[in-house]
Order: sequence, then C-alpha cells, then structure tokens
Amino acid sequence: MAYWIRNNRRRESGVVHLWPVMKWIGVAALLASGAMLVVWQQTQNAALARSIEECRLRAEKTRRDNVQIGLQIAQLERPEVLEWKNQVWRLGLVTPSESQIVRVGLSDRFVPLPRPGARTVRNPGAVALRH
Repeated sequence: MAYWIRNNRRRESGVVHLWPVMKWIGVAALLASGAMLVVWQQTQNAALARSIEECRLRAEKTRRDNVQIGLQIAQLERPEVLEWKNQVWRLGLVTPSESQIVRVGLSDRFVPLPRPGARTVRNPGAVALRH
C-alpha cells in the first residue's frame, strides 16, 4: 500500500510538526531583528546629524561672539578711552618715559645688555663636554 494511504489522515490532521515551525519562527526572528537593527541605525544617524548641526551652530555663534568681543576690546583699547577711564576712576596713571620702554620687533630679539665688567658666554646653548 502507498505511504499516503497507510497513514490515518483523520488522526494526524491536527498534528503540527515542530521542526518546520521552529524554522519559520527562526526566520521571522532573524528578519525582525534585522529590521530593528536598520531602524536603530537610522535613529542613531538622525541623532548624530542633529548633534553635528547643533555643534556647527554653536561654533558659528562662538565665532560671531568672538568678533563682537574683539571689536569691543578694540574700542576699549583706544588711547582716548583709556585716558578718559584713567581720569574718571582717578587711577593716576602717566605715560612712561622713554627709558622705561623696551622696543621689540619681529626681527630683533630682546637681549639684555651685559653689565660692565661681567663675563659673557658666547653661546649660552652650548654644553661643555669633558674628555
């Protein structure tokens, strides 16, 4: 007799085999976890984009503030403003004499003049080696 006839269909009609069901549950779980991973990555990318935009706006605001503060400092450093504040606050500041001013340019370096009678080292960066 044939295989399909031998089995009692009425008795096995409600039987669900476990292995095929477990395979389908596994495939569904794999697809669901992949979909959840894609959604999570998209959410993370959106949050990162928002964060980058906020940082860019904060940096631009800081640049604008720096320019504005630089202009305020330039205004406050003007000689007439300094003189006016000196008078208003009664600080008693006076212009330094020429002997108190040390001029330093880009090409020359400030090197103190040696005192008369003092020994000078020709190359202060050199190290003496002993044999």
